[in-house]
Amino acid sequence: MASDKKPRWKPSGNFYFAMTLAGLGHEDEVRKGSEIPYLGHLLGVASIVIEAGGSEEQASGALLHDLLEDTPTTYEQLVKLIGKPIADIVQGCTDTTYARKQEIKEEQTDWEKERKDKFWWEERKEPYINEVTAKLADDSSLLVSLADKTYNAENTVADLRKCSESEKHTVWGKFNVGYEYQRQWYCGLLEAFRKNRFSPGMQDLFNRFEKAVNEMFPTHARGNQ
Repeated sequence: MASDKKPRWKPSGNFYFAMTLAGLGHEDEVRKGSEIPYLGHLLGVASIVIEAGGSEEQASGALLHDLLEDTPTTYEQLVKLIGKPIADIVQGCTDTTYARKQEIKEEQTDWEKERKDKFWWEERKEPYINEVTAKLADDSSLLVSLADKTYNAENTVADLRKCSESEKHTVWGKFNVGYEYQRQWYCGLLEAFRKNRFSPGMQDLFNRFEKAVNEMFPTHARGNQ
C-alpha cells in the first residue's frame, strides 16, 4: 500500500553533483586493508546522515567529507564548485588537508614509527577532538562527523567479531597507529560528541557510536558504568 507520507527533502541537482564529485575524487581509493571501493564508505556515511534526520546539504557534505583531505581539491575550489554551506561542512570534518599530508610525508621520511604515531595524535587527532568538543549540537558538520566515526567504529567492531583473541591484532594492524592510540582516539571522540539537546536522530546515532566504542574497548566501557 502506498504511503501518504512525503520525504523531508528531495535531492536536487546539487546533491547528484556532490555524488559525482565524490565518485571522481575517490575513484582509485579502497577501504583500508581491502579491495572495497572507497565510494562505499562515502555512500554509507551519507545514508547514516539521511536516516538520522540530516538535510540535503549535510548528506551532500557526507558524500564529500574526505575530499579536502584525500584529493588536491582546496576549500576555495569546493566553495566555487558546490557552495559555501556544503564546503563548510566538509571543512568541519577535515583534520588536515591533502597538501599538508604531502608535506608531512616528506617531513617524516626518516622518522621512527613512535615519532610518527605521536605526531599523528598531537598534531592531527587531539586538535580535532578539541574542535568537536567545542561545537554545539546544532553545528551542521557535527552530524556528518558523528556519522563518519560511527560508520568506521561499527565496521571495526564487525571485523573484530570475526576474529579470535589471538587474531584481533590483525584488525588494528590495518590502521596508521596501533591499539593504544586508536583507544585514545575513539574514547576521546566519544566524550567530545557527548552533547546536550541533540535531536532524537542524532541522539540515537550517538548511542550507536557509544555502543561500538564500548565494544571495541571493553575496559573503557566498564569504567563508564
